[in-house]
Amino acid sequence: MASVPTVFDVILALPMPFVIAFLLAFWGSLAVLVHCVLVPWIAGRDGRKLGRFEAEVPAQIGLAFGLLISFIAIPVWDQHSRAEEAARVEAAMYRDMWQAAVDVDDGHRGNLTAALRETVEFIAAEEWPQMAHLASPRVPAPPLRDLRGAIHQLPEGSDLTELRDMFRQASDARETRLRIAATRPPPTRWTIVGVLGMLTLLGVGLIHAESYRARRVALSMVAV
Repeated sequence: MASVPTVFDVILALPMPFVIAFLLAFWGSLAVLVHCVLVPWIAGRDGRKLGRFEAEVPAQIGLAFGLLISFIAIPVWDQHSRAEEAARVEAAMYRDMWQAAVDVDDGHRGNLTAALRETVEFIAAEEWPQMAHLASPRVPAPPLRDLRGAIHQLPEGSDLTELRDMFRQASDARETRLRIAATRPPPTRWTIVGVLGMLTLLGVGLIHAESYRARRVALSMVAV
């Protein structure tokens, strides 16, 4: 499967106001192109060259465009909620492991807390910045292996069972987080969205080909 161009990741990594401004500028530019170039070229300067253009045509295209956007948005919202929940669970488990390490005997406490600290630092400083550009959910994490080894070195007892369970939950949450980060809609889907959006703008422009002001208002509303 072809990968999504890097520019999409760069745009999506921007603060939300900048993303909104970019989208408005992008679709606004397309609307200007349709209004000033494509419609006069197809329908003539007075809008009568094409003849009557039925409104049902852009309506059907717009319906397909809206449905496709909905089909994309719903999984994205679901993945966002799952990613947030996974991150919260992961952070909570490491916090609980740190608190549980206090009850570990002195002979193993230092090794365990050091491994915990290295794991959290690795996730926060090295792994987390890769999330926006992650191509595979398989991210090597030597500190996690060290932490697993430090937990397994503990003597049998309630502390070992509790820490193993916390580590398992943290690992499961991490895998979920990485899997979601590495999942992106295929480029073909975004291409279809762009084509349908452009056709919708063009259809709306052709409906109002004979009225310059109405065309400008209609295209502005659709672009926004």
